[in-house]
Amino acid sequence: MRRSKDPIFAPARKKHPFFIALIVIILFIIVTVVAFNYINNIRVTLLKQSITIPSLPKQAENLRILHISDLHGISFGPDQSRLKDTLKGAKYNIVCFTGDAVAQNGDYTAFLELIDLFPSTPFYFVAGDEDPAPIIATPHEGDSPKAEWIRAAEEMGAIYLDAPVKISGGKNNVWLSPERVYSLDAKGTEAALKDRREELMKEEDSPAKKAALEAVAYQEDQLSRIRQARKEMLSGDTHLALSHHPLTKSAMENLVEFLREDNESYVSSIALILAGHYVGGQWRLPLVGALKAPASSGLGNNGWFPEDHFVSGLSYTLGIAQYVSPGLGTSSAMGLLPIRLFNTPAITQITLTTKITH
Repeated sequence: MRRSKDPIFAPARKKHPFFIALIVIILFIIVTVVAFNYINNIRVTLLKQSITIPSLPKQAENLRILHISDLHGISFGPDQSRLKDTLKGAKYNIVCFTGDAVAQNGDYTAFLELIDLFPSTPFYFVAGDEDPAPIIATPHEGDSPKAEWIRAAEEMGAIYLDAPVKISGGKNNVWLSPERVYSLDAKGTEAALKDRREELMKEEDSPAKKAALEAVAYQEDQLSRIRQARKEMLSGDTHLALSHHPLTKSAMENLVEFLREDNESYVSSIALILAGHYVGGQWRLPLVGALKAPASSGLGNNGWFPEDHFVSGLSYTLGIAQYVSPGLGTSSAMGLLPIRLFNTPAITQITLTTKITH
């Protein structure tokens, strides 16, 4: 008869309560962080920032701008109800949205719901790098070269900012423009559009030709509106710019150099640039700040551990103020999982003043 191999009389294995407790603690921390982060991501905070502009016209003192960016198609409650709650009591004269409005699947419903929160306030917006192209030069439905999401936003009363707009008038004015307009070579653009139109007119009629001509006509009209604005601008006017991408130091240097040259420039300097794109670094670490910016940001280290004030908030480069919105959503440009970590979505109420604020 063979003996059983079961160790009947072997001592029982010792339990390790320390390791069990450690595992429980780790799981508790993970669950707590996930729960906290979820709650943190569905709420929105309102930041307040005063920016000193010494040349600001008297009538524009305390001009308030509500700066929003990088929605990425996210809904904060039915009809953006949580955004509405956040903005209770906020004071602003205009709303500026600096791009990335549309969801990855092309849905722009959340953006229209956002616009609908401001029925009586001028709402200006530019497109972001993750938005569908705002202007279409290929066959599409309708007679306008503007993308469907742009047309829908305009029907809601929003203003697609493709040329300078006067937002405060008087002896001197305050202008709001898309940043790229400031370095526009108007003569070169006019020549290129003329050549393009002549090339298209030689082609046989087709849907492709029709769409391309509509796009050229739009660009010609845009150039005309830019030139008309330039004629109205005075040397003492104040210029504010909207840009989806924050301007790097080298981009600022190129811009300043362009403005100094004879390029049909109408302004010697820009007082303030409003931008987005970095979504506050997307992941933020306690006591550290932003984990990463896009590799293309020019902030060094391939974007890792950038100086926090360049990623979110106010900074100055070559005397030009730039405010980068913390944003509301997440960006694929970050190269991180599409969640905000320790990074509360935020909207900023910016107040312009001639007074020294810091």
